Formats: sequence, structure tokens, C-alpha cells
Amino acid sequence: MDSVLRLDADGYFIRGTQRIVPVGVNYWPASTGVDMWARWNPDEIQHDIDLVASLGLNCIRFFLRWQDFEPEPGLYNPEAFKHLDQFMGWIVQRHLLVQPSLFVGSMSGGVFWPAWKQNRNLFTDPFMLERSQSFARRVAQALAPFQEHLAGFDYGNEMEGLPDSKSLTLAELRTWTHAVKTAVLAEIPRALFVPGTSPGPLVGETAWRYDNDLGADFLSVHPYPIPYWQGLRFDGLRDPFAQAFFPYAIKAARINGPVMVQEFATLITGAAAPQDAYLRSVLPAGWNAGANGFLWWCLRDVKSRAYNYVRAGMESRLGLVDAQDRVKPGLEFFLEFARDVQTRPLPDRRSEIALYWPRHYHQQEDPGHTHNSPQTLHNRMLCAYHLLVRTGRNPSVVRGVVPLPPHLQVLIITGAHLDADEVVMLTDWVRAGGKLIWHGPRWSEWGNDMVKLLGASPADFRLPQNATVEAFGRSWNFASHHTPENARMDISPSGAEPLAADSTGFPILWRHNLGKGCVLFTIPVIEEAVLSALGNLAARDAWSDWYAGELALLQTHDDRFAKRSN
Repeated sequence: MDSVLRLDADGYFIRGTQRIVPVGVNYWPASTGVDMWARWNPDEIQHDIDLVASLGLNCIRFFLRWQDFEPEPGLYNPEAFKHLDQFMGWIVQRHLLVQPSLFVGSMSGGVFWPAWKQNRNLFTDPFMLERSQSFARRVAQALAPFQEHLAGFDYGNEMEGLPDSKSLTLAELRTWTHAVKTAVLAEIPRALFVPGTSPGPLVGETAWRYDNDLGADFLSVHPYPIPYWQGLRFDGLRDPFAQAFFPYAIKAARINGPVMVQEFATLITGAAAPQDAYLRSVLPAGWNAGANGFLWWCLRDVKSRAYNYVRAGMESRLGLVDAQDRVKPGLEFFLEFARDVQTRPLPDRRSEIALYWPRHYHQQEDPGHTHNSPQTLHNRMLCAYHLLVRTGRNPSVVRGVVPLPPHLQVLIITGAHLDADEVVMLTDWVRAGGKLIWHGPRWSEWGNDMVKLLGASPADFRLPQNATVEAFGRSWNFASHHTPENARMDISPSGAEPLAADSTGFPILWRHNLGKGCVLFTIPVIEEAVLSALGNLAARDAWSDWYAGELALLQTHDDRFAKRSN
């Protein structure tokens, strides 16, 4: 039997023909934290590895702080590599998997580089590129005897947040990642790679984005439920909106390749009930979304007084277990899930309804970009995802650069900027029977192709104003800034019919029957109204009735079309 872990055609880890789901922890020892290799404590580390195995977990992600292994350029520390060999020997004895993180600059509130790096850019400086390749190959030589226990390498931890990444071009980053991967493959030809990124590619402009060919065999998400980090508000871990980010992030990344939840946690470990509710929601949802592994951050609370823990005390309280090796109250479901997930059937990720990820999501180095903002689109799509789940749907995410899947029936655009070629593609899809919901098409992109799709033309600019609309059995309030580009467009129909208007008679919701399909579109961006209501849970979640109403209108179209066909 092939004993090296690989990915099957569906993006899940297998050994031979046996599926293996890596479920485990990220790891630093409690006593040393990031100083693990410099302050080696073999008894503590062996104890921790034993504990991981006894908890029924099977994988440890660990981190190679570069200066500990290469204190001077080209001079490797034999003691550090001896410790790495010991560590891997203990892993083999416990039949565990590991995922090493190669270049650890950003870690737990600190930045760590060898002093000799000086101010050189890790990715673009020729000397640093050469040192990166050499170090990666030296680590691969050390790990080659243990390759049956490798669940992939990551390039480094959340490197998209490093200052060195800020000005990177897509090509510069590709050059570095492919050089590092090539160095590892020279020693371990079947090694797998993962970028090690957090949600940065979802919410910001970065060269570490999912559609940049970085040589990754699978992708990573770190979906922490922290309002400040996401730029969104929710009401605690038990709020379904907080829980929605976990599966949504997986689905959004999964359109580009297999995905591991490489880091996750509640990060607030002081109360059992909200943590238990959160885990019972997100872990099954994450599996159903298509994740191929789940690694908790981290095994233990860290007692080290290293500078990063002193300046970011939260980083010392994130452990799965307490000082007596007991799983913290509220986290027990993770172990239950770890046991059950190995035999869970693979999820059916097909969905009849999907959110649309436009062809031009990022602006960097995209001459055809349509001015989409990743943060704005992420926020809107996450709101729509949450509200659709409230209606009982299980939405997926689809991408405009590939043909729409044949099982897809309803597609929702959350105010994204689209180019004319996308509009033509969607027109053909609707004519063939697809049903499109488009919230807030922009007047500046409303060319001839969009006229055909929407059955209407922009006719006049009206003063932006707040509006109240009666639709779907209740009143809805829209602010003037909920309309794209602050332009309340009056439109001239050429096939579209108004379905709902504001109190002045201004049409807000339109329908256009096109071929076998149908388009519903709104003048405002509905998700912007939802975002304005995030501070009021009842008002926020009431918007699920709007989505339910739109979906009911589409079902009515299907019923009428079926009668006409008969």
C-alpha cells in the first residue's frame, strides 16, 4: 500500500485507498511558546505528543522559527536539527501526522526573523531567495525519512500580513513559492504544499490570493469568529451570523481548490456554553462545506514570557486543554467530531442556489478589473449566505471564470461589479433556464448587453433619498447610500416589469422573463441594507424574508413556465 499521504480527485487526504482527515492542533509548548527550539524541553514535548494521541487527534502543525535553525547565513544549527529529528521520532512512535510551517515570520502577535535578514525583502531580494531555497531543502532533507507522516508543508504562517508581502507583485510571489517548493521536492518528490494564509485572500488585496498559482496543492483558511478581524458585528459565538463565517470561508476558498481549516478556535475560552454551541454548529457545517482537515489553535495555554505573549496576552490563553491535561469546558465536541469525522460520508457539495464570485474580485494587476473591493464583496456575500441559510437553503459559491455547474438553478449577485463578458455569459445561462437575482446593478456598467439581460435601460438620475417599500408582506427601509454609486436610477423597461415600489411610486424590484429563465433585480444593494442593520439582530435577520420572497417569485416563474410549456 502507498504509505505517503496524497490528495484524491475530490481534494481529500488518502493513504492508499483509505481516507484520512487530519484533525488536531497547532503546537507550541506551554513553557516556551515560540522559543520551543531554542529552549528545548524533551519531557514536556513528549508528554504533549502523548496527550494529542490520547485525545484521539491525529495531526500537529508545528513551526520552524528560522533563526533557531540557521543563526548565520548558510550555517545550520546541528542542535536544532537534532531536536527536529527527535520530535519526528516521537511523532512516528505515536502514529501521528505533522504539518511543518517553514518560514515563521508572523506568529502569535510577534514578528520573528534571523538578525541577518536585516531589511531585505524575503521574497524579492536575491540573497533571501537563495537562502530560502537552501533552508527549505535542508529542512526537507531532515524530514525526508519521515515523509509518510507529512500532511503537507506550508510556506509560512499567515505571510500575507507581513510587511514584506505588502508591495509584492503576483509574479514575484510565484517566483518565491515555486522556488521553495522545488527545493523541497528535490528531497521529497511527493510533498504537498499549502499557503498557510488566513482569510486575507477573502477580505483584502494581496498577492497571496487563491487564484495566484503559488504551487499549492490545497488551500488554507483560518476562520476565527472575531468581529474586529472580520470588519463585521455579531452578538457572540451563539449568533448564527458568527457561525456562518466558518462554512462560508471554506466554500469561498473551495472554488479554487481543496481546503483545510488549518487554524480555528473560539479564542475566548472562558465560558462553556457559547463555545459548545459554536463548535456544534461550525464543525459539521465545515465538513459539509468541503474542508479536508481541522486544526485547533492551540494545544495549551502558553506560560512563556516571550515578548509576543507579553504584548498580546490573549495569545497565552487559547489552549484546548488546561494545565492538568483536561479539555476545557465547552470544547469537548471537538474531540467527538474528531472521532466521528473519519467515517462520515463525503458531503454532497452540489447546491441549487449559489452566490456569485465575480471574475474580477481583486484589483491588483488586473487591467480589466471592475473596481470590486474584496472587503465589501466579502461582507455582502457573508450577509447573504447567513440569510439564505435562515431560509433553509444551503448556498454554495460559484466563480465567474469557469462554466456554471449544471445543477445550479438560482444565482445571486450581491452588488458586484461585472464586466460585459460576464453579462453575456449570464444572459445565455438565463435564456437556457437559469434564474438570476441581481441586487444593485450599476448604471455605469449598464451597456447593451445588460439591457438584454435585465430588459431595461437607465433613463434618469433621481435624487438619492431614503425609501420605504412594501413587499413580501412587510415594510422595508432603504437609506439613500444603499444604491450603487449613490445613484437612484430611474429605468425604462423593455421587457422588465416592476413588482414593488417605494412610497413615492418609484420602482425598486423588477422582474424580466428571458427565454426559459428569469431575472429579478433591485435598484438598491439589498446586502447594504443588511449591513446597516447589523447592530439590531431582529432587524438584520428579518431580511431573510426578503430573500425568501425573491425565491418564491422565482418558483412562481417556474410554475408558470411549466404550464405554458404544457
